[in-house]
Amino acid sequence: MRFSPLSFILGLAAASIVPVVSRVFRPLAVEATAAGMGMLEDARRVVAEQMETLEDIVAEARARREHLDADDAATALLAEVGEDGGAEEPVAAGRGRRRPANDSARRRQA
Repeated sequence: MRFSPLSFILGLAAASIVPVVSRVFRPLAVEATAAGMGMLEDARRVVAEQMETLEDIVAEARARREHLDADDAATALLAEVGEDGGAEEPVAAGRGRRRPANDSARRRQA
């Protein structure tokens, strides 16, 4: 193999430039990595907050559903038994039966 002075000089230049370039770019790479890690932590925090909000909404919805189910069960039980001991027609889910304000006055007069 033949010796080429130009290749030898280019090899020496590359060998001396690489450490200089790495000394300059290493702090930049470290800063870029640190910034990326900071952004990743911020994104994780935001996602965690949104997940917590979603979990709160789901918990409230479950509690509301259980409350409505309990109201429906109580309404169904009242509809079966009835206040007078007789059967009444079923009441709409989640709503009680409304009576006029003067209903007791009518009963007294009759």
